Amino acid sequence: MAAGPYRTPVPIPRRRVALTTIVLVLVPWSLLRVLGGLIPLPGVDPARVVNGMFVPPAGVVGALVEPVVWAWAVTAAIAALAPVDRPLRRAFRALPTVGAALLAGAGTLLVAFFLLGMVLPAAVELVWVVAALLALPVAALLVRFAIVLPIAVLEGRRGRAAFRASSVGVRGNVLGLGVALLFGVAAPALLYGWAFTRPEEHVTDPLLGVLAWLLRDATLVAVVALQAATLLTAHRHLAGPSLLPAPAPEESVSAVDRLTRRLGRLTVPLGLAAVLLPAGLVGGVVAADRLPEVTVNTSGHSQWMIAVGWPAGRGPILVGQTWFDDCLDDTCRTRRRTDLSVTMYEPYGGAAFGADGSVYALGQHALEQCDAQRICRGSKGGLEVLRGTRAAAITLSPAGEVLLASATEVRPDAPTPDDAGPVELKLIRCPDVFCATPRVTSLGRVNGSLGDRDGSRPARLVVRVDASGRPVVALRSASTGAVSVGWCATLDCARPEVASIEGPQRPGMPTPDELALLNLGDVLGCRAGHGCDGREPMATVHRPRGDVWDVVAEPAHPDGLYLRVGSGPWPDRAVLRVCAGRACREPREIPLVEIPPVRSRWLDRPARERWLMAVDADGRMVATDPYGQYVMVVARP
Repeated sequence: MAAGPYRTPVPIPRRRVALTTIVLVLVPWSLLRVLGGLIPLPGVDPARVVNGMFVPPAGVVGALVEPVVWAWAVTAAIAALAPVDRPLRRAFRALPTVGAALLAGAGTLLVAFFLLGMVLPAAVELVWVVAALLALPVAALLVRFAIVLPIAVLEGRRGRAAFRASSVGVRGNVLGLGVALLFGVAAPALLYGWAFTRPEEHVTDPLLGVLAWLLRDATLVAVVALQAATLLTAHRHLAGPSLLPAPAPEESVSAVDRLTRRLGRLTVPLGLAAVLLPAGLVGGVVAADRLPEVTVNTSGHSQWMIAVGWPAGRGPILVGQTWFDDCLDDTCRTRRRTDLSVTMYEPYGGAAFGADGSVYALGQHALEQCDAQRICRGSKGGLEVLRGTRAAAITLSPAGEVLLASATEVRPDAPTPDDAGPVELKLIRCPDVFCATPRVTSLGRVNGSLGDRDGSRPARLVVRVDASGRPVVALRSASTGAVSVGWCATLDCARPEVASIEGPQRPGMPTPDELALLNLGDVLGCRAGHGCDGREPMATVHRPRGDVWDVVAEPAHPDGLYLRVGSGPWPDRAVLRVCAGRACREPREIPLVEIPPVRSRWLDRPARERWLMAVDADGRMVATDPYGQYVMVVARP
């Protein structure tokens, strides 16, 4: 019986096999990062959506696993390009040796950094000389450790045998191999890390966030392919005989080869489609509206901020010293500015918001109102009732009256340089912005001073309205830090009284719980029973239902493993804490943005470290730093 003609199998392009191998390693890892990020872990930042991009939690585990997955993908691609049989399995078995080579390279860099740091501080010339002397031996060692990867996966050498073969193979060609590995292995990895470190800071909406995730995964596939090709080329130029096995016969081809043969020319488009899977999953996670969503808007210029508010039915409102911005969307990315004719500053002046979104600005003894249509009017010449006051504050009553609080130092008959005399607190009720017929009520006198010698800790005066509609005034002395509270027994401010909150509770005096709900800012400090755990809030909002939201500062240590170079202080990061009660025993924390180090405590905290925040009726928060460089909006905290 005659045998049929023998058909030689068409060889599979090795680049396709390498692409299949890389996708089989990296795509499951990317999917696992997304799915695993949805599982809350203690001591790890929660998963969140920042500027429309999903940000999974990061930690030591992720920092250790990701290099291993990366090394597995590179070595498997080397095996697929060579080619050798079962590239995934061979690369997995070589991981212990490959991991030892990576650790040896990392240790070499750490020793080099340590030796360079031994000469610091020193002249710039000396630093460059030491760096040059260290660069040559360090580069030679790194080349030897890098060549271990193809030797381990292609020649099957393990442990010391792989390191000895690498040392023998690079002899006489360290410079050429070093240049090739620099541009084909080290540079792509460094550029990838630089380009995709915190990509959420450069996106502005969910679509760009999904595209950024897709671009990151696709770029990683390309980087791994380039590194594998470079290492394989370097291995072929080693000195001495190679133990590279012959290609496997057709009948024992690996599963990766069989899969690539079946896909044929569809390997590349289907590989790219597989890379789309993690990005599609990320898009679904973002669209589900289940995770905390943070929007961070940055400004290139510093502007002193006075107040923030979020009236119902409108976007957030940001008030500066001589203007205010209306956010035209809930993320505050687009704004419309309105200029004011008054200038607000501490401790004189402030801003209040009406229920319809109108803005009231108090400054320079003048009061101005801009209604919901942003038609502004006010007392251009100033309010006579505020003449001579050293501090003032503003709020609105439920009936629509303008409530002003003033603090005036009462000079003694024979004043001394160290005795400024008592301070008189007054409540001024104005029927409208012009305040032509004010009703002035003296709440009483308190001990203290409105001026601070070094000017870093000015007095703080705040006026609020409690749940029953009674006005409450709080003053923190600049000289002593003591806090006094003035209140009225009735809505029309009958039987006014004033007392220190450090003293015994007097009849009719607001309790600490009632004071906390008034959102007096940093006037009370830790006296309200919140924020005394070593991380004093820079801003706090107490909601009527009892929960507390605040912004605290903590060291901004990088996630996972990191190397610190230099002796400067760590930056801090602002963190939003959502607490079920004032004790804040189990807060939910949401990182916001890195900020300069915060060193001072409550009583010493200057205005430059006080943040502003507001919460709307739907449970969204807007916060800004004192200079308006960062405006953050948090939804679903």
